[in-house]
Order: sequence, then structure tokens, then C-alpha cells
Amino acid sequence: MSEGLLLKSVLVVLGRVIGFLSIPMFIVGFIFLIKSIKKSNTLRVRSHLLSIFFSLAMLLVNVIFLNQAITSWWLLVFLFFGFGFGFLWGLTTRMQLQNGQVMGKRSVLFMIFWMLSLALTQVLMTFASRQVVAVGMGTMFFSAGTSLGTNINLISRIIIKRMMA
Repeated sequence: MSEGLLLKSVLVVLGRVIGFLSIPMFIVGFIFLIKSIKKSNTLRVRSHLLSIFFSLAMLLVNVIFLNQAITSWWLLVFLFFGFGFGFLWGLTTRMQLQNGQVMGKRSVLFMIFWMLSLALTQVLMTFASRQVVAVGMGTMFFSAGTSLGTNINLISRIIIKRMMA
């Protein structure tokens, strides 16, 4: 077996193990996230920037480890569509200025949608064939775009709200 084929086989197995292990982590993480979102919280630019970073990092890791999937530039369409959807969805977050801090109550429905999209992607990437994984990559790009759009919307609104105070 050549070194390139061995490395590719190791990456495939590693990608499936990471996908399998990340499913319960996503579920537990999102349950805690949904519980915290039900109440009004202080909205900070730093936390939304961190969310953008992790969304892009997760997308990059999945693209690298799932190099056996059929990836193409058409996946960027899902990213841009998700960005638009997320930007509009960010408008559903109610904001108010309270004691000099921007407070917001985010929609739980968005988080449930995002969780289901990521979980579907992880399940497809872990158990499905190469062609089906490509569909899962589409949902991953859409989810990343949704996160980017929502967080950029919230960051801009936080900054504007602070400037108007």
C-alpha cells in the first residue's frame, strides 16, 4: 500500500471517528445553549466573534477530514444562502439597552434548526457514502453561513445600539 493511500485511509477513519464522537457533544452542547438562550442575556461582540470563528473552524476541519467527499465550489452557494438566511434571522433577536449593556433574547427556534442541520451533517459524514456525504457538506456550508449571517447581524446591531446610547 502506498503512503498516499495509507494516509487517505487513516484520514477517512479519523474523520468518521471524529464525526461519531462529535454527535453526542453537539447534542449536549446545544441543550445547554438552548437553556441559556431562553432568558435575556448580555450580548457581547466578543462572544459573537468567537461563534463566527468556531463556525468557520468547524467547516474547515470537516472539509479537511472529509476529503473523500465530493467537494466543489458550488457548496459556496449554500454558504451564501445560509448567510442571507442567518442575517435575516438575526433580526428576530430582541435587543434593549439596560444599565449601559445591550441585552438580547434570541430565538430558540434558530438554535434548534442549526443543531438539526449540524447533527444531520455529522450523521451523514459518519455513516453515509461519498455521494451522500457531499449532501451533508452542503448542509454544513449552509449552517456555517447561517451562523455567520446571524452573528454579523447581531454584532452590527450591538455596535449601533451602543453608539446610540
